[in-house]
Amino acid sequence: MSYIVDFFKYTSIVVIGLLPIMNPLTTFPLFMSLTNRMSAEKKRKQAAKACVYAFFILASFLLLGKGIITLFGISMPGIRVAGGIIILILALRLVFSGNDPSSEVESSASDIKKADMDYSFSPLAMPSLAGPGSIAVVMGFGSQIPSGQMVMGHVHILIGIAIVTTIAYIMLSASQWIEKLLGKHGTQAISKIMGFLLTCIAVQFLASGIRDFYVEFSSLSTTATL
Repeated sequence: MSYIVDFFKYTSIVVIGLLPIMNPLTTFPLFMSLTNRMSAEKKRKQAAKACVYAFFILASFLLLGKGIITLFGISMPGIRVAGGIIILILALRLVFSGNDPSSEVESSASDIKKADMDYSFSPLAMPSLAGPGSIAVVMGFGSQIPSGQMVMGHVHILIGIAIVTTIAYIMLSASQWIEKLLGKHGTQAISKIMGFLLTCIAVQFLASGIRDFYVEFSSLSTTATL
């Protein structure tokens, strides 16, 4: 009985800690805009693939995070800045055009089919869902696992990640119903608004990454001086 209680307790802690950081609501406008010209089936596949990729990205950093960062010499501020640049480029495209790259072709069924692009890994899974914040939270949970409970500790975290990515999939899959409710002109208007919001998110990514770079290098300079 205590095992079941502990299982729900620690898994809930992971979900509560990760969900606000991943925050699928911030990915929703990006997903809705990028998949605007896709069929309902294609949208569901993009949502499913993005969430599966996000799960494996976070799981990889949970199990191999320190090794990956050390091997490639990547820092969390670097990941945050890179993610901000990717999102900023897409956001500015939405602000000034209101559509994704598929809008650049004719609207025939064959052309739209050719224009369907795979956004599931980047930018949907990374850096949107499995961004620097989510990676940091997962690695933080991993570092707090007691030495005698490594296996079960990692299982709890992996299940927590699975629950959060499932919630993200449900939210992203609902985009088609929202588009039907808004209609064509409503969707175009929302695209502009979403582009602006994504620009704000991207700038926040860049600002926080640059700030972290400054703090990191300042501490290194201070240490070197001492």
